[in-house]
Amino acid sequence: MRRVLTVGVAYTGDAIEGVEIENLGLCKASVDREKAAYPLYEYDTIIINPESYTHFLFGQGGEFSNEPNELGKLKRQKDSYDIDSAFDEEDREKEMVAAIADGATVVWCLSEPKRVNFFGYRETHLGYVAPKLASFVKRSDLLVKKGRRMGAIDPDSPFARYFEVLAKTGGWTLCLSDPSEGYASIATTPEGYSLGGKVTFGATTGWLLSPPTSQEAQNQLVRDSLALEKADPVHEKYYGLFLSHTGVDKPFVRRLRKDLLAHGVPRVWLDEAEIDIGDSLIAKIEEGMKLSRYIAVVLSQKSIGAPWVKKELDVAMNREIASGEVVVLPLLYEECELPEFLKGKLYADFSDPEDYEVALAKLLRRLRIAR
Repeated sequence: MRRVLTVGVAYTGDAIEGVEIENLGLCKASVDREKAAYPLYEYDTIIINPESYTHFLFGQGGEFSNEPNELGKLKRQKDSYDIDSAFDEEDREKEMVAAIADGATVVWCLSEPKRVNFFGYRETHLGYVAPKLASFVKRSDLLVKKGRRMGAIDPDSPFARYFEVLAKTGGWTLCLSDPSEGYASIATTPEGYSLGGKVTFGATTGWLLSPPTSQEAQNQLVRDSLALEKADPVHEKYYGLFLSHTGVDKPFVRRLRKDLLAHGVPRVWLDEAEIDIGDSLIAKIEEGMKLSRYIAVVLSQKSIGAPWVKKELDVAMNREIASGEVVVLPLLYEECELPEFLKGKLYADFSDPEDYEVALAKLLRRLRIAR
């Protein structure tokens, strides 16, 4: 069964064999269990249209969707509908990262960033739960227009039929006049503005399209999204894991390496297993880091002050910043003061021996190894 989540888009067409479509929102389950979506990584296809706060919180528009003070009216309707109570942005963003890593097809609809000063600056682009995409839309000069005619449409695009239906029914309303890097346009207006395209920003990948303006277009958007094959993350080339640690923690690191290899991780780089007598220590470590997709840093009271670990962590963080992809995987072995730039990262907690298997499972999931 293929599971589809539509947020702010409703499918009213005929049932599709082997497909389960859920029209839900991104609010917390504790706020509205009936309207809250399951974790995003449970879906094969995700379509998000953050036309209003109500659209992305509860899955579809409501009585306040077109109101300039939508957030205030939602809170007055029900106190738990306050944006901070109803929406856990960080949690949903992590789910989106996991969903994309698992090969989910993600389609975002262009939307006006309705800005509201409600106990702090807010905008509907929160509903993308993909900060890099929101930043891209801001940089690309979003235009609000009204049109029926289209320019070039890539006939090989999976959404060619969607754009045809869009033009014939409600027309198009939003386009990008100056898309920046990381975007490949698949449809344009007659004057050359982009109506949609494929986006790739590091690990954030998917499709960004002018929103549907008719029910026919909503139905076609869902059908075209289903025509895309789910990516198979197993086929992604995997370069290995580099274990950065201090010698004092070697017994734990040896056990961890043994368990990772036993669970199918193709290569786990550990100095004593890779460096032979006569090898250049610096050269071999640099080689190991270059060949490794991830740098796992074993954090303990001794390692956080170790010069070698600091140097390896600096190299890894610089690569992460430059690539925009996750490189550094923090592994907490002992309670200690985390380096400042790691405090915002979720870590695998190995500090309690009884939770070793739970932490190992989390690490294997990050490495896309099924248990």
